Amino acid sequence: MVRLEREGNSFVFITGKTQAVQDINILLIALSELQSNTPDASKIKEGLLFIENSNECDIRNEIKNLLRKALESEGL
Repeated sequence: MVRLEREGNSFVFITGKTQAVQDINILLIALSELQSNTPDASKIKEGLLFIENSNECDIRNEIKNLLRKALESEGL
């Protein structure tokens, strides 16, 4: 991430590390682990954290968008 700040009569760029954006894939991987014979507990925990840290509407919108894209790519 970069931002522009004023210092006196000039401007400087301030850079910093960005946080990784979580996406719906974390949740999908966690759900797919539930069907595994030996589920990976760490992936399931990541899925739980994703749900806890996300807005309910955001998750619904992401899932709807994924389903729409799947239908469009299949021509259905």
